[in-house]
Amino acid sequence: MKFLLNNAKKFLKKAKESYEKGEYNFTMFFLEQFFQLTLKYLLYKRYGEFPKTHSLKLLFEILKEEKLLEFYTKNADLFREIELSYIAARYFDVEYSENIGRKCLNLAESFLKLVKKNDLL
Repeated sequence: MKFLLNNAKKFLKKAKESYEKGEYNFTMFFLEQFFQLTLKYLLYKRYGEFPKTHSLKLLFEILKEEKLLEFYTKNADLFREIELSYIAARYFDVEYSENIGRKCLNLAESFLKLVKKNDLL
């Protein structure tokens, strides 16, 4: 299942590339994929499986990792934006701002540092 983590990292790279091009809808979509796949990788590592859901909130809750739950709660507004982008960036005429794209990219980088710091990968 290492491919989940590898794909997550590729989505983060694509999110950064999209941000640099001013394509903030794609930035948000790729960030959602990054979080979803990283969380599913962590769940698989811990439990040997992961649920078939796209809900980041639910994935954080099922993982039951205190530091990550605190991180989610502290950043719940940004995570809601990211989670909504899974649908909105593909099917609706929604535009995301440079500011929200930057904040969400920073969130992804902070998340990755937290996961590495807590030796979860």
